[in-house]
Amino acid sequence: MSDRRAPDGNAVTRRGQLPFRLSVPENDKLAVHVIYALYAATIVLAIPGMFGVALAYLKLGDVRGSYLDSHVQWQIRTFWIWLTLWLVGWLTAIVLIGWLVLGFAQLWLLYRIIKGWLLLADERPVEDPRAFF
Repeated sequence: MSDRRAPDGNAVTRRGQLPFRLSVPENDKLAVHVIYALYAATIVLAIPGMFGVALAYLKLGDVRGSYLDSHVQWQIRTFWIWLTLWLVGWLTAIVLIGWLVLGFAQLWLLYRIIKGWLLLADERPVEDPRAFF
């Protein structure tokens, strides 16, 4: 295997060798990690969650039958429940209960991200992806 050389003679890259593998299972696991990361960003800004749920729906068929399936279902359900809580919170923000609902929605989202991400790191499925907690 030969190195590609820059004009000054230094090696630039090695052809045919990547520092990671690109097989489908690793891409699926990476995508699930990315979804959790987008959801974590949603705690500060709402927009990344929309990209996360879109990616989750795209990966749903690819992970069917693996332990990642429960994570993707967990993530999709997390987004829709969080969005419902968030909208109810904003619609009722004129009264104090709305601010409590918004706070609860953010803490609940954080809980779901942490629980799911820790299970993913251990390569374990979410036991009941349809559960509220």
